[in-house]
Amino acid sequence: MMEKLLSVKALCKTYILKGSTNNVLRGVDLEIGAGEFVCIMGPSGSGKSTLLYTVSGMDNMTSGSVRFDGRELAELDRKELADLRLHEMGFIFQQMYMLKKLCILDNILLPGFQAGGDRVKVRERAEQLMRRLDIIDCAEREITEVSGGQLQRACLCRALINEPKVVFADEPTGALNSKAAEEVMRELIAANSRGTTILMITHSVKVAARSSRVLYLVDGNIQGELELGSLKDENELTKRERAINTWLMDRGW
Repeated sequence: MMEKLLSVKALCKTYILKGSTNNVLRGVDLEIGAGEFVCIMGPSGSGKSTLLYTVSGMDNMTSGSVRFDGRELAELDRKELADLRLHEMGFIFQQMYMLKKLCILDNILLPGFQAGGDRVKVRERAEQLMRRLDIIDCAEREITEVSGGQLQRACLCRALINEPKVVFADEPTGALNSKAAEEVMRELIAANSRGTTILMITHSVKVAARSSRVLYLVDGNIQGELELGSLKDENELTKRERAINTWLMDRGW
């Protein structure tokens, strides 16, 4: 039986703005096993990003329970949460946050150094990741001197630098051309094959077809789940894409 890495029970997230209440997450139940590759799909405004940020401890929950690797996030203080994210989680956001005063390589190195890793080994790993993603030539450039695709690939390098247990990815291929998107997916799949859990938001059926499970989020709750199993042969992709398309259309996609 697959070991549980993430266990979510009755998760709710409510925002109150100018007296108006917005229930973004409404009692979400979710379990993610160690080493799974799970995609979250659903219409815009369904709460996908909020779910990702809440289960990773980047945003506070209103009520419910989130346990990561046996630890209840609500019981951790700010420093403990920051340490957990630094050492055991990697993040790829829609908005590609990087420090403007640092070059691309230094942005990738920073979390590795902050985690106390051996500086030589951290640099070797950063350069290895950058070569695999074809951005080693961008190492000394500032973030304003590279393309959006190069910057997103650099964000993936940064997410993987500490060899996290899980990568939370919010539309990591959404703004990329097909070549760059394929490179990002190839590296995520490689990380998953080495045991890294992936929890990804996507609108792409092609991307979702590479996952082992797809969740459908509507109005702040999971209203469908499609088990795909591991992808053993690239020739299965078309069949898996058709299955996802049919499944999504049945749910009003």
